[in-house]
Amino acid sequence: MIESDAPPPPTDKHLIRLRTSIQTYDWGKPGSTSLVAKFAPNSIGPDFEVDENAHYAETWMGTHPSGPLSLFSSPDTPLLSLISSNPSHYLSTSLLTRTQPTTLALSGPTSHSPHLPFIFKILSVGQALPLQAHPDRQLGERLHKRDGEEFVDANHKPEIAIAIGDDGSVDGGIGEGVAFLGFVGFRPLDEIKRFLEGVEELRRAIGDEGVVKEFVEKPSQEGLKRVYGALLTRGKESFEEMKKDVNALVRRVGGRGDGVVNETEAKLLKKVNGQYEEDVGVLATTFFMNLVKLKKGEAIYCGADEVHAWLEGDIIECMAISDNVINSAFVPPAERDISTFTSMLTYTSRPASHWSLQSKPYYATRSRMFNPPLEEFTVLWTSLGGDEEQGTREVLPKAGGPMIGIVTKGSKIRFTVEGRRAVGDVAEGLGGGEVEVEELGEGGVVYVVPGCEVVVEGEGEVWWAGWLG
Repeated sequence: MIESDAPPPPTDKHLIRLRTSIQTYDWGKPGSTSLVAKFAPNSIGPDFEVDENAHYAETWMGTHPSGPLSLFSSPDTPLLSLISSNPSHYLSTSLLTRTQPTTLALSGPTSHSPHLPFIFKILSVGQALPLQAHPDRQLGERLHKRDGEEFVDANHKPEIAIAIGDDGSVDGGIGEGVAFLGFVGFRPLDEIKRFLEGVEELRRAIGDEGVVKEFVEKPSQEGLKRVYGALLTRGKESFEEMKKDVNALVRRVGGRGDGVVNETEAKLLKKVNGQYEEDVGVLATTFFMNLVKLKKGEAIYCGADEVHAWLEGDIIECMAISDNVINSAFVPPAERDISTFTSMLTYTSRPASHWSLQSKPYYATRSRMFNPPLEEFTVLWTSLGGDEEQGTREVLPKAGGPMIGIVTKGSKIRFTVEGRRAVGDVAEGLGGGEVEVEELGEGGVVYVVPGCEVVVEGEGEVWWAGWLG
């Protein structure tokens, strides 16, 4: 979407309903089974029609040009246009002057506009995403300078993922009682060693006895880098030969296990192979990476340069504002950049719990806060009406920066904001301003400007991303 020539609405609004962007990818859930499609009548508009053959993967909420928000009442007006008309009102001076700039290294009309520092997403994952990693700032700058069309910004992209589906909604054979499955980070080195010693087909797939022997004799991160690099390189350069090795292993242990591969690992091997038959990623995930199982409301933090591939479930994602990604498997060989991928990874090798991100109460409210080790964003979860203790009313205190909220449950959630008086950067008090109200159902999205207390009423759930200051 490009910026509209029409003048933006008045800049005195404090609560603004927004229209999202959605993305379709092969890994998304099909048609009306996707949460993205379910939310679309309220996130896109009532004219949205579900295509049952499309795979609805992502709802985007941010100002990045790959999937920008616009005004629900004026879809041709991007949120970025409104922000640009009065940045201190819509972002706050504190955010505009923080250490890291809110502008992106982009070409085109938005290159010098002050952006939201994050992208907020809903993902509806039906099968594994590409085996991937996102760059840190230094690599992001180099990639953007090297190929500005492929890497459209120069930012880093650390992210969090939070399960929002119902417990038990994913594959019971592997993730019984959970809402999300995903691969993140490398297994402990001794676990990888066990597989390399005991799984002949895996050693054959790597195709380099020397690097395998070196790792088995003395497991190390540097040895892991060489082993993993050899496997992924052969998976791209000897694509057809790799298929034979993967197929042989799946035929031998798939779904059953043996003395080395346990039954759960065998089921996982079979599941991933069923999605990307005979791809090197089947081995690169199952035998080298942690499988994370999240219940509703549980989260993981995946920093820049960390290997990951989400597998199944509905999640909230929030990340620093970037659309850069390096893929190494589960995509056609021509789309794999093995050299960049293997050189960028941290090769952090820990149990799955290492990536866990715990929530905590948000002030004295009923909401929970997910606060990763980043300056760009915090995520909040407001749940109302489940029982007497929860109640049906929440008051979120004033934030130092903007907040975006999306209704994920509930047919009638009421948001109320009283317009602030502009005293310095963020209002020092409320009162005297006009009361602004929005009532939204599932998929509805609102923007709250800095310095406003938000009253949320109803029965349901709202997820927020914001720069709280």
